[in-house]
Amino acid sequence: MAHESFSISESAHSVNSVGPTAIGNRIVALDVLLGFALLGILVVNITGFSGVAAVDVEWTGFADEAVQELTQFFFTSKFFSTFTMLFGIGFAIQIARLEEKTGHYLWTYGRRLFVLFLIGIAHLVVQGELLVWYAICGAILLLFRGVSSQTLLIWALLLMLVPMLHTAIVSTLATAETSSPVLVETEQIEQQTNQQVEADNNETVSDFSFNNYTGERAIRVFSEGDLSDVLIYNIQFSIQRRTSWSNYLWDILPPLSLMLVGVFIGRRRILERIHDEIPLLRKTFWLGLGIGITGTWFSLALLATMTVWDPWVWFAGNVLFTLAACSMALGYSAGIVLLIQRDFWNKCLTPLQAVDRLALTNYLLQALICTTLFYRYGLGLYGKFGPAAVALMAIGIYLIQVVLSLLWTRHFRFGPAEWLWRSATYGRLQPMRIT
Repeated sequence: MAHESFSISESAHSVNSVGPTAIGNRIVALDVLLGFALLGILVVNITGFSGVAAVDVEWTGFADEAVQELTQFFFTSKFFSTFTMLFGIGFAIQIARLEEKTGHYLWTYGRRLFVLFLIGIAHLVVQGELLVWYAICGAILLLFRGVSSQTLLIWALLLMLVPMLHTAIVSTLATAETSSPVLVETEQIEQQTNQQVEADNNETVSDFSFNNYTGERAIRVFSEGDLSDVLIYNIQFSIQRRTSWSNYLWDILPPLSLMLVGVFIGRRRILERIHDEIPLLRKTFWLGLGIGITGTWFSLALLATMTVWDPWVWFAGNVLFTLAACSMALGYSAGIVLLIQRDFWNKCLTPLQAVDRLALTNYLLQALICTTLFYRYGLGLYGKFGPAAVALMAIGIYLIQVVLSLLWTRHFRFGPAEWLWRSATYGRLQPMRIT
């Protein structure tokens, strides 16, 4: 999931009534960034759909090894961070615009999040809970609307640390209770706890993993099961995740912390006055990539030193990795914004606006395409390709989405999912065709 804030540039309203953004008033940089982020999200998510992340295979070919390392280094967590910060940027701009136009925003914004929550519940049975948690975190953001910008960053850091600190403490206590040092992973602790609860209730012990794409049951269901097996597995996995309150920390606090960083950026209105912020964007690009690359390398090297589970080495490595991912995401974003100020790159990148105008549709479509390609009820390609081939598939799927998005947006204002979302949000059917 790893799995990602849709049409969040809906802030650039030019009409007095509250409704979807006019096509000509969208924030180009914001659209392009989200369209770009969808590529990175797909590159990471497809490793789960395809079985690359789950099947225990030693990828020895140069291309497979290289792609696996590059994906881990430059994509994992980086595009989730980008995606989530963009949600926070959109929140800050939307709230400001709604206040300017109507003097209030809770009802409109609340309905928008509630509809996203319902879409997320429906999507849960196909892929995962990301949309559900985005809706919940978006509601929690309302509690921070009066907080100063500096305080937002403090809260963001604290919320990022809490789940990792909790895991380190729980692991330390669990290890201390054993008679000899053992290899204890976070997911093993939580799985053992859940299994004990189920055993106490005389229920069948499940073999869920911490991640819905990994573990023996996931491999069995995705490679051998039919559509009903996959749907039942996803529902049961989601229910099982709710048996441990520590899972709520991991599901809510990391994305919420990144959204707060986005709110901080959104308040600065950097993407609305780019020409005034060129020096800042250049600094962000170089510092973001420098800190991100260095921090990612050190964090992976630190985690690689663990031959026996050490919760505090894990804590230090993951804090460093998370901060590096956020820095790299900021560097990526600043770099894209700087590129679209140049004519050549502007022509190359502005088609990604169309991908964002259909962002929710494209995100849902990615899951539909991948499950059809890899799961048994589709083409049954699960576990049959290595990281290099799977990455090429992701790029191919994305390019097809770019072309289809460009063709669609020539004639229609919204994608199908966006039309449903906006019509439900504003309580009236929205016009689809461009007139």
